[in-house]
Amino acid sequence: MSQFRSEKMELIQLFIQSEAAHGTLHELGEVGAVQFKDLNVEKSAFQRLFVSDVRRCDDMLRILRIFADALVKEKMPARPDKALSPGSVVELHEKLTELEKEIKEHNVSFTALKTQRQELDEHCRVLKQGAKWFQNAYTRGVSFTSPTQEADASGVEMMEGGGGAQKTGMLGHIAGCCATSGIADLARTLFRATRGNMLLKHEEIEDLNTDDHDAVSKSVFVVFFSGDRSRSKIGKICDSFNSNKYKLPESQQQQTELLTQVEERLRDLSLVIDKTHEYRRSKLSVVRDSVAPWTEHVKRELGVFHTLNMFNYDVTHKCLIAEGWCPTEDLNDVREALRRGTAKSGATVQTVLNVVRFRETPPTFFRNSKVAQGTQKIVDAYGMARYQEFNPATFSVITFPFLFGVMFGDIGHGIMMTLAGILLVLYEKRLAPYAADEMFGTLYKGRYNILLMGIFATYCGFIYNEVFAVPFDVMGKTLWCSGENAHDEQCMAIPGNDQYGMQKWKRTTLVEAYDFVTNSTTGEEVVWDVYPMGTDPGFAHTGNKLNSVNSFKMKFAIIAGVIQMVAGVNCKLMNTLHFRDRLTMWFVYIPEMVFINSIFGYLCCLILIKWLTNWDATYVLNNSMVVSIPQVYCEQDLSNMPCWSAPFVYNPADLNYTYNGAPALMDLPPTMWCMKGNTPSAGCAIMEWEGKLIVEGNVFGNTTMPDPMKFNADGCRGSSGLEGCLMYKQNPPSLLDSLIKMFMEPGYVPIENQLIPGQGGLQAFLILVALVSVPILLVTKPLLLKRQHEASPRFQALHDPEEGTAMDDVAHGGGHGHGEEFNFEEEMVHQMIHTIEYVLGCVSNTASYLRLWALSLAHAQLSEVFWEKTVVEVGLESANPFLIFICIGAWSLFTIGVLMGMESLSAFLHALRLHWVEFMNKFYFGDGYKFMPFAFDNLDDLFGGTAD
Repeated sequence: MSQFRSEKMELIQLFIQSEAAHGTLHELGEVGAVQFKDLNVEKSAFQRLFVSDVRRCDDMLRILRIFADALVKEKMPARPDKALSPGSVVELHEKLTELEKEIKEHNVSFTALKTQRQELDEHCRVLKQGAKWFQNAYTRGVSFTSPTQEADASGVEMMEGGGGAQKTGMLGHIAGCCATSGIADLARTLFRATRGNMLLKHEEIEDLNTDDHDAVSKSVFVVFFSGDRSRSKIGKICDSFNSNKYKLPESQQQQTELLTQVEERLRDLSLVIDKTHEYRRSKLSVVRDSVAPWTEHVKRELGVFHTLNMFNYDVTHKCLIAEGWCPTEDLNDVREALRRGTAKSGATVQTVLNVVRFRETPPTFFRNSKVAQGTQKIVDAYGMARYQEFNPATFSVITFPFLFGVMFGDIGHGIMMTLAGILLVLYEKRLAPYAADEMFGTLYKGRYNILLMGIFATYCGFIYNEVFAVPFDVMGKTLWCSGENAHDEQCMAIPGNDQYGMQKWKRTTLVEAYDFVTNSTTGEEVVWDVYPMGTDPGFAHTGNKLNSVNSFKMKFAIIAGVIQMVAGVNCKLMNTLHFRDRLTMWFVYIPEMVFINSIFGYLCCLILIKWLTNWDATYVLNNSMVVSIPQVYCEQDLSNMPCWSAPFVYNPADLNYTYNGAPALMDLPPTMWCMKGNTPSAGCAIMEWEGKLIVEGNVFGNTTMPDPMKFNADGCRGSSGLEGCLMYKQNPPSLLDSLIKMFMEPGYVPIENQLIPGQGGLQAFLILVALVSVPILLVTKPLLLKRQHEASPRFQALHDPEEGTAMDDVAHGGGHGHGEEFNFEEEMVHQMIHTIEYVLGCVSNTASYLRLWALSLAHAQLSEVFWEKTVVEVGLESANPFLIFICIGAWSLFTIGVLMGMESLSAFLHALRLHWVEFMNKFYFGDGYKFMPFAFDNLDDLFGGTAD
C-alpha cells in the first residue's frame, strides 16, 4: 500500500568493524535500502577520515573523463568484453596518473607539430598564390627593389591596370595569412594608415590542411607598398590582426626553390605527425576498453568513501558507528547484506544492527510502478509529502490525464498523442540511452502520462464528437429531422414535416405513440431517439451551437471541479484517521465538507437535476406547483389524463374529446391552447385539477399570463369556469441566477424557477448550515487545544499514549506536547488563515475549474479555424488538386506545431495548476523530505553530481 502512503521507516544503528567497512558498504550499495545520516556535521570536508580517498577518486574521475573525450575524438569505440581489471584504488590511481602524464607530454609535442604543419601549409599557399600575383605584375612592367629605396607611387597605379602606357617603378611587399573574417578590417586599416599608398591582394584558402573541426577560415594576402616607413607600419598592423607573415621572394626562381624546400619540410613533418598520432593511439588503446567500467568502479568507490565520511569511530577506533533510515520491509535484505559484507572482508566480528526508537521525522519513500512514476515526479515537484501523509499521486495518475483530456478533447488529436505514447512505451528500452538529453528525457520519463493523456483526449473527443473539429456522426442518426434527411423514413413519417424544412422536429417515437390512420393513441409514451454517445452532431451547423456546447462544458467543468475538491477534503479525512487526529476530523474536516457541499455540492445537484429533467413534459400549474405530464396521447374520452392532445390539430373543437359523457374542450379561454397562429405542435398537455380540465397554454411573449396575482390556485379554485387557471411549460431556469438569488433572496424561489419541491426552504437551510460551519471551523480547534494544554502540559494531540508512537506524533504535525510551548495566539492566527483561505478558496477554486471549459472551447475553435480557413475555404472550394495538397500540408503543419505542440503544453500546465492549487491545497502539506538511500544506481542524485 505504499502507493497510498509512504513506506514505514526504521532508524537503524550499525556497528561495523573497520576492516569490514569497505566491503559492507559495497553490499549495502547494491541493496540500496539505507539512507545514512551524517554524524560529522560539525566537521568540514577536509577534517573527515577518508578525505584523501575522496580526493583520489575525484582525480581518477577527472583523468577518465579526459581519456573518454580523447577516445571519442579518435573514434576508438570500446570493447566491453576486453576490459581490464581495475585492481585496488591506489594501483589504479598510479596507473592512470602515469598514463595521463605521458598523454599530456605527447599532446604538447603533437600540438606543436600540428602548428608547424599548419604554418608550412600556409607558407605553401602564400608562395603559390604570390607567384601568380607577381607574374601578373611582371606582365604589366612593374619592377621590385629593396624596400629601403624610395619608390614611385606611380607603380601602384600601374598595378591597378586599366591600359595606357606602361610605366616602371619600385615597390616593396609583405605576404602572409590571416583570418578571412578580418580581411575587410585589415584592408580598411591599411588604407587609412598609408593614406591609400598601398595595394592589398588576398585570396581565401579553400582546403586548408587542418584536423581542427573548429578551424577558422583563412586567406592569403600580399600588401604592395612603397617606402621603408610604410613597411614598418604595415608590419605592425598585420601583427595586430594576428596575421602570420611569410617570406615571399621577388624572383620566380627564388619562389620555386623556396616552395620546393617548404613542401619537402611539410612532407617530412606530416610523416612525423602520423607516427606521433600512431603512438598516441597506441597509448589510448591501453585504456580504450576499460574507461567505462573503470569510471563506474571509481564512482562506486567515491560513493563508498563519501558515505564512510559520515560515520564515526568508537572510542577504541576499531569500530565504525553509522545511523540511517531503512524501510521496514527491507530490514531483512539489509541484514543479509551486512552478513555478506562481513564474510567477504574476512572480519572476525559480525556487524551489529540495532533498531532505535526515534522522535524526528523520517524521510518519505514511495514504491511506484513505471506507470505512476511520472505522476509521482509531478507531485514531488510541488513538495515532498510528509512521512505517512496521503499520496496525491494515487488519484492524480488518473485525474491528471483526464482533466488534460477535457481541455484537449478531440478524436484526431487524441489518437496522435496516444500513438506517440505507445511508441515511447513499446521502445522504452531502446530509447533509454537518449533520455540523458533534457528535452527528450522529459518526454521519455512521462511516456505513460502521454499515453494516458492521449487516451483520455480521445475519449473526450468521442464525448464532443469531433475529429479535427469536424463533426463525428458514425454512432447513429442525429436527433434532428431536417431537409438533409429527405429520404429518412422516420422523419418523413411525421405529418407536417416537409423535405425542405430545416430541423423542424426532433427524431422521436411519435409515429409509434399515435396512429395517424385511425387518429387514436396507442398508449405509448413519446421518447426522443437520443444520439447514442456524446454530443449530438446535429448541433454542429446550427446557430446555437456555441450556446449548447458552452452550457454543457461549463457545467461539466463545475461538476468535475467540485468532485475533485471534495476528494481533496476526503483525503484530509484519510490523514486524520491514519494519525488518529480526532480533533481535526470533527472540527476541521466535517465543517469543511458541510460548507463546500452546502453551496457547491448543492449547485452540482441542481445541474444534474436540470440535465435529467424532461423539460418537454414539465409544467407550471396555476403558478403554484410544478407537475410532470408524460407525452402520452389522450383517449377519446380523456380517461387516461394527464395526457396530451392529438398532434397537429390546430383547433381544439376538431378533437371531439368527451369527458364524463359530455363534449370537452369546446369553450376554452384564450389562455388555454398551446398552438398559436396555426403553428404545428406535437400536442397540448391536458390534466384534471379539482374537477376542472386545464389545458396547456402558450405564454411565449406574454408577461402577464405568468403573473401569480392574476393566475393562481385560489383564483382557479374559486372561479366558476376556467378563469384564473393556467398551465404552461416550465423553461429550464438559469442556475447562475438561482445561485445568486440563493443568497440575495434566501428562502424564496419563484415557482417557474423551481427544480425540486420545497427548494426555497432547502436553500435557506443550506445557507444556515454553511454559515454555522465557518465559526466552528474557525475557533473550535484552537479552543479545545488550549483547554487540553491547560489540563495536560505534556498532552499529545488526541493520540492514545499506549497505541500512538513517536513517529505518529511527528508525522501528524501537531507539534504540541513534545516539549514545545503551546501558543494559543499563534494557533488561532494559523486557524484563522486556514479558514479564510478555505472559504474564499472554495469560491475561487470552483471558478478556476472553468478553465476546463475555456481551454476546451479555445482548442475546438482554433482547430475549426485551421480546418475551415485552410482546407475548406482555400483548398476544397478551389477544386484544384495541387492547391488542395498544399492546403492540407499547411493544415498539417498548423495542427502539429500549434495544436499538438503549444496547445498540448498549455493544457498540461493548466491541468498541473488544477492539481497543485485546487486539489492538493485541501489536504497536502508537502513539507517532507525525500528518502535518498545509498545505492550504486543513483549516486549522481545522492551526491548532487559529485560522482559525475
